[in-house]
Amino acid sequence: METRLALTQRNKTFALLIPWFVWGVSSLFVTYQMLLQTAPSVMINDLQSAFSINTFGVSLLSSSFFYTYLLLQIPAGMMVDRVHPRYCLTLCLIGIAVATTLFAYAHSLPVARASRILQGVFSAPSVVPALYLAAIWFPARRFALLAGLTEMIGMMGAALGQAALAPSVSAYGWRGTLIGCAFVGLMLAVVTFFVVREKAEDEPVVKAKPTKKAAKGNIFRDLLTVISYPQAWINGLFSGLLFAVAAAFGSLWCIPYLMQSYGISLETAANASAMSLFGVACGAPVLGWVSDRLGLRRLPMIVSTAIVLALMLVVLYVPNINLPLMFVLLFGLGFFSSAYALPFAVMRDIMPENVRGTAMGYTNLMCILIGAPMLQPLIGWLLNSALTTSVNQAQAYQHALSVLPISLGIGLVLAFFVQETHCGRKDATD
Repeated sequence: METRLALTQRNKTFALLIPWFVWGVSSLFVTYQMLLQTAPSVMINDLQSAFSINTFGVSLLSSSFFYTYLLLQIPAGMMVDRVHPRYCLTLCLIGIAVATTLFAYAHSLPVARASRILQGVFSAPSVVPALYLAAIWFPARRFALLAGLTEMIGMMGAALGQAALAPSVSAYGWRGTLIGCAFVGLMLAVVTFFVVREKAEDEPVVKAKPTKKAAKGNIFRDLLTVISYPQAWINGLFSGLLFAVAAAFGSLWCIPYLMQSYGISLETAANASAMSLFGVACGAPVLGWVSDRLGLRRLPMIVSTAIVLALMLVVLYVPNINLPLMFVLLFGLGFFSSAYALPFAVMRDIMPENVRGTAMGYTNLMCILIGAPMLQPLIGWLLNSALTTSVNQAQAYQHALSVLPISLGIGLVLAFFVQETHCGRKDATD
């Protein structure tokens, strides 16, 4: 009897841990693709030398990852609504490992761009499956927290892509570092295949396979359902404007800005820049938890955006900040900019259950649209123009990066129009 009770208790404990294992492993893909997103930030000089390009060329090469990643967000959400996340994630991890290997062996700019584009293709279904699995394995009252934790895990990959890859590039070169990244992707594909599963697998339910015509109709119906909500546009734009801090600044231009403005080494600048990404990693779950506890979405978004705007102005325009204080400021910048994850919770609150995957894909598309595909090249172009007319490189960077405070100001205005759902209070009994 005692042995049977112990076995029962052990089974209950294991059953409670299964959702965390499934969601946790799916979130590792977010970490992996974020690492690859930010990898060029510690390879700028090497990429310029290898492909004979300037700063604008590097920004175009880096941002080429995001064009296909961006375009495939809504299809990725639709695919998650219809295809098992296990197969989706496993195949994409294998594909991104192959694309990363191609990038490592590229000796011409067209091949390098093609490999970055392929990385974007296979990275597209990363955030959406993790959020989808969180939605079906956990109660609604925990979703903002889990969305924040997903972003935390992803940003740990982004920070790792700077803090850890910088010494690896110095020791093994950028090509050797990328080959190592490809091997990690293959190992993660194996783990994903054996761990990730849908909750519905516990029940003997067979999903009817729709005809090609019906499936096409459902896809367009789902997309029209999502975009018919004005809040989908407001939350998507807000998320993108705030995420630009991580995507355009922390993930690419922060390192060269610090190196030129403060005369520090690549490793020191990478560590400082990584603080903003660590800040996002820490802030996303904390702000998600605060939002869930308060039962409020809009207020945390307004307060966080105002703080980020103030910190960005200090980082860019206050001269001679000592390095320890800069580390703190960059951490705070990332911490409060992590409020870009809260719109995912708003969309989860207001969208019908049958289009949640599509809604998450749409929100993620809008989140990514502004920072990397638009602002990374724009900053690179402004910087290249400023460097040709200014002898002061620090001022040239300030001029180019001024688009970030402008974006944050627009985001702050949008936050006041976000619908308050009071989800935390409404679902408190779930």
